[in-house]
Amino acid sequence: MKNSDDSGGRNARLLKLLLSAMGLVALAGCCHSVTPPQQNPYAGPTESMARVVAQINANNEKIPSLWSSLYYKANIIDEKKQAHFVNGEGTLLYRQSLDLRLIGRKDPAGIIFDIGSNNNQFWLRVIPELDTMWWGTYRALENVDPDHLGIPIRPDLVLSVLAMSPIDTNFRQQPAPVMRFDSQQRAYVILWVAPLPDRWIALREVWYDMNTLHPKLVLLYDQNGRIALRADLGLFKQIEVAGQLKEKWPWIAGDYKLAFPETGSTMELTLSDDSVLRHGALPMDRSFAMPSPDNADVSHVIEVGKSRSR
Repeated sequence: MKNSDDSGGRNARLLKLLLSAMGLVALAGCCHSVTPPQQNPYAGPTESMARVVAQINANNEKIPSLWSSLYYKANIIDEKKQAHFVNGEGTLLYRQSLDLRLIGRKDPAGIIFDIGSNNNQFWLRVIPELDTMWWGTYRALENVDPDHLGIPIRPDLVLSVLAMSPIDTNFRQQPAPVMRFDSQQRAYVILWVAPLPDRWIALREVWYDMNTLHPKLVLLYDQNGRIALRADLGLFKQIEVAGQLKEKWPWIAGDYKLAFPETGSTMELTLSDDSVLRHGALPMDRSFAMPSPDNADVSHVIEVGKSRSR
């Protein structure tokens, strides 16, 4: 009887251990996160480059200019690698093709930053903490190294992301566009290239969703093929056009996530629902006039290729 009791006790203990182990396995199975399967690469028909560009242009041609209030947050890294976080509300003004004004405000300080561009000039003004204005001319960019301008957030690169101008349909015109199709991401990818004396370089790459042709990713490159700016676009919405059916209203991105790998600076812009198209005289030329460096409410003024402080 004693041997029988010992055997029964051992069996009971083994059964308890087995049940405990099964419980742990079941618990682990419940808590394990299931990775959703990747979508299969697209293998169906695709559009020609001419048709893709025509559809993109049909949308962008309806946006000669734009006004929108927005919410922003930015982490600006200065030349000493110190981070300066700012956030608040602001205004976006845009007009084809080089006119851009992006102003960030926060009460009670007022203007926090001012990013702008026109046919001749570009500038970045950060009033609190950095207390600095950077500015230059597009002509000057031809005589300096564009990859090392020393501007924490380059206005000319921001313009390349926010610009909604149509694509030149002369595909031989430089910078020349080249299109490929990414079957895994289901996107048309257009890459603009240009010649240097010794080689060709990539300048700009835009990923367009296969179904909507909305731009979802913009990559801008330096002369060595490194990413100078990455922009993820989302929250697309239509902008009302008076007198037109809704299906003909143009689409714009409502959210922009910008990252500048060289400086480490980042910025996120979320456009408000009050975005409206502007026609005729609005916005006016003075909306894109650069603030005078001598009256910019900052102590330090840095010109591309030069510097001076007051």
